[in-house]
Amino acid sequence: MKDAITLYLRQLTTWAFIGSVILASLSGILASALYLSGGNNYMKKWVPDQVVFNVLVTFSSLVATFRTAHALRNFVDAGSYLHKLSASWFDATSSLIAFCRHSEQPAEQIDQFIQTLVRLVSLMNALSLDSLQGTGNGIGDKYIHHFELLSPEELDSDTQDRVLESQSKVEYAFQMTQQLVVDAIQAKIIMIPAPIVVVSFQDLAAALQTYHEAKKVAAVKLPVSYIFVTLIIQITIGTITPCFIVTYVQGATSAFMYSFGGVFLLGFLNAVADSLHNPFYKGSRTLDAESVQRELNHQLEQLLQQARQDSPKYVSQEVRVSKSVSNRSTFRNW
Repeated sequence: MKDAITLYLRQLTTWAFIGSVILASLSGILASALYLSGGNNYMKKWVPDQVVFNVLVTFSSLVATFRTAHALRNFVDAGSYLHKLSASWFDATSSLIAFCRHSEQPAEQIDQFIQTLVRLVSLMNALSLDSLQGTGNGIGDKYIHHFELLSPEELDSDTQDRVLESQSKVEYAFQMTQQLVVDAIQAKIIMIPAPIVVVSFQDLAAALQTYHEAKKVAAVKLPVSYIFVTLIIQITIGTITPCFIVTYVQGATSAFMYSFGGVFLLGFLNAVADSLHNPFYKGSRTLDAESVQRELNHQLEQLLQQARQDSPKYVSQEVRVSKSVSNRSTFRNW
């Protein structure tokens, strides 16, 4: 609970949010000062027609809305990629484990392959999510996800060292997994026709492709020039708004409130977009990537248990004339 509150408060300390509050406060103070100095009378001679102000506000709102819509689209895409990634890893692993059921090789050799496979898959998903959150960009350790692995210390030391020393850890672990599967086919641990086994390679490839598609959300930012333009628009609105507001209000307090509210809302939209620049990053407080990794680990552990179980079969308690299912119940009452 404490960490959650800390993360929420951290969202309120981004430069975009703080800048919006400061700009809105200065705008409100300027409006109050203008009113107290009699600006509600002489400012009417200086400000342009109200239509000009309306056009400026409309344009500024459209720019802020576009940036916010872009950030929300990234968030939706990131959520889709997050679950599609783990689903592809699980699909490939499930198929490969099932393909080993009728192998004639010793049980120890089959178990060696399965145990290694699930650990590599857990490692690949964790490495993918860790890369997407941008760990190597100087982000504080407190505000990044920490992903659980399925007993990585049980992999041989050479494998661990090669993965850690690799510059492209996800791709390196991916290639190791493919080589592991090919070796299992050669050793006749996987006794399935090639056209069927190739589906598992396609699932692995789909997972890697999903990872690279997700990188465009995590790594590709808005152009600096566009961000600069939005900043200039905010400053312009913050400067002009008090001059217009002061000609319509009846007090210094109302001048401050209306000016502060209008400028702050525009800046707040910009702050929301800034907080969603990378939904995979824990500090954005959007996607819970750690829970997805834990769920995948639980699913992989379940696959290990099912690999040793018998296939399901129908057992009738008595010969039924109808030969149909006579007892029906819901899943909750099963």
